[in-house]
Formats: sequence, structure tokens, C-alpha cells
Amino acid sequence: PPIFSQTLYQARVPEDAPVGASVLQVTAADADEGTNADIRYRLEGGDGSGSGGGDGAGSLPFEVDPESG
Repeated sequence: PPIFSQTLYQARVPEDAPVGASVLQVTAADADEGTNADIRYRLEGGDGSGSGGGDGAGSLPFEVDPESG
């Protein structure tokens, strides 16, 4: 399975941060080779239920680039 470079990520968003500003980047690595080593990132609801479709749409005010984290 992918291993994240940190076990916990935290960030603060300045009140005057423009929409679309980068807040945090997560990174992970996978020991597999080829396409099995490809990692896709997504957001899930804060309660762990996966609400919002898992893609940052809907109830979550953030988005994640699925390829770069």
C-alpha cells in the first residue's frame, strides 16, 4: 500500500487567502512498479464517511489534485 511521508497533515488557511490558493501538499510513495505504483489522491468527508463524493465536490470547501496531492 502507499506510504504517506507524514502520518498527520495540518494546515492553516489565512483569512485573506484567494480562492484556489495552495494550502497543503501531501505526498506518498508506493513500492510497486509501473502503473501499480501510480497514486491518486482524493478528499473524503471530515467524519470519515466519504460524503461529498470523495472528490472534494459538494460539502467540502477544498479540492485536491488527484495526481500531485
